[in-house]
Amino acid sequence: MVRRATLGLVVAWLVLVAGVARWLSQEVVASRLDSLAASAEYEVKITARVMDRLFTEMISVANMVARQGQVIQLAMRYRTDPPGAAELTREERAELFTRDPLVRKVGDFMNLLASDLRYARIYMNNMSDDTVTASNWAEDDSIVGMIYSGRAYLNDALRNGNGSYFGIARLNKSPSYFVASRIEDADDVPQGSVTVKFDAPDVALYLAGRHIALVVNRQGRVTTASSAPFMLRNVAALLPPDMVLPSDGDEDPGDPMDVRAIADSSHADQWLIDGKPYLVRRQPLSNSQYQLLALASLDEVAPMRRQHILAAALVAMLGLVLIFLSSHAVGQLVMRRQDERHAANHDALTGLLNRRAVVAELDRYFSLAKRTQRSVLVAFIDLDGFKAINDTYGHDIGDKFLIEVGRRLSAGLRAGDILGRWGGDEFVVAGLVASSSAHDPDAVVEAMRKRLAPLLSGTYTFDECSFHYPGASFGIVSVDPSASSLETVLKDADQLMYADKQARRAMQMA
Repeated sequence: MVRRATLGLVVAWLVLVAGVARWLSQEVVASRLDSLAASAEYEVKITARVMDRLFTEMISVANMVARQGQVIQLAMRYRTDPPGAAELTREERAELFTRDPLVRKVGDFMNLLASDLRYARIYMNNMSDDTVTASNWAEDDSIVGMIYSGRAYLNDALRNGNGSYFGIARLNKSPSYFVASRIEDADDVPQGSVTVKFDAPDVALYLAGRHIALVVNRQGRVTTASSAPFMLRNVAALLPPDMVLPSDGDEDPGDPMDVRAIADSSHADQWLIDGKPYLVRRQPLSNSQYQLLALASLDEVAPMRRQHILAAALVAMLGLVLIFLSSHAVGQLVMRRQDERHAANHDALTGLLNRRAVVAELDRYFSLAKRTQRSVLVAFIDLDGFKAINDTYGHDIGDKFLIEVGRRLSAGLRAGDILGRWGGDEFVVAGLVASSSAHDPDAVVEAMRKRLAPLLSGTYTFDECSFHYPGASFGIVSVDPSASSLETVLKDADQLMYADKQARRAMQMA
């Protein structure tokens, strides 16, 4: 009957665990997916605001610089290149421009502005597409004198007032955003353009969040990413079909990533990207050329389901035994072992370390002090007149007195110090001190004496009686563990304690 009842309970338990585990796993996974979706939705909106502000700031800075008086003056002075300038080298054109103090002054202004805003570069081009000045005019990699003919963003700026572009910089090969603004004179006649260049790696610093953030252009190319493997790759499949435009041929659209929708998923917009699962959320940017994507990794979902299955199996197999049998037996065993260990290392009366534990701790202190190049401080304490207390007030009061002594000494310990009852009316305090104290061991010895000795003298009040206690005898030594043994230290401390006892008696008799 017992076996049949046990078998019935086991079957019922397994059925219950299987059903509950399946339901819980579905709920937990669904809740986790909901949380990831909400998190990705929130991050994509917040990060889109940051990116919109960055792009707006770039346009505002370009417009502001283009309307600066000295910039307009410089643009009018060098509106077009003089005849024959195209045949000069870039360095020769740069030397020609930078002789002009106004070129240098405007370049310095651009350099300060670019440094403050962490832009890669700000530069000015004339109507001949020649760079008249730039924020790096004084550097070895200066672009002054560089002719950027055919750049779409410069043409758009001269034609429409503003132009923007993402591409690979010609000199440092860095993927960068370019925003250009037209320079006009008082009669609104174009005189040139100002361009702000912001490198994509610096823009990526603003894509901070727990999920992967991607800025993607209309061709599906990732122009900025918070995860390096996505940078400059093509993820056009993740964009709405009506947003994707064919490549304009000016820039490489990027190597396509393997993007596949996950079918039969409980949440929409789950994709496999190069074999890894993600939940995707999108947010258009105010700059219509780009869209922001947030990719929440789903790598944890499959292991989560496996963990649920494993947990259910463990609960089913071990639940009854572990919960109803083992817990009680193990608990009793642990409590018994703790009691035995405590009794073996602690004094039954005071609860302090006993002699065996003190010796073990001192041996540990010696080893530690050798490794850390510190000194060991040991104090032997003998309670003067303890026999008289026992004889006068009885052993019960004597025991309470010993307990109170232990409590008072504990209050004077430093962090890391130990206190133990050596036996009878003798106590030991030990600790480590800095090696610098070895040059003046008397100072640390006296410091310990002043810290501990006053704690023991004074009035002791118990329910049955009250009496004044004049104090105890101390033998304190500070030793270098590499120059002395544990046995020697204990012997020296004991001898110093007896010497202190004799001195105290002599003073009392005088």
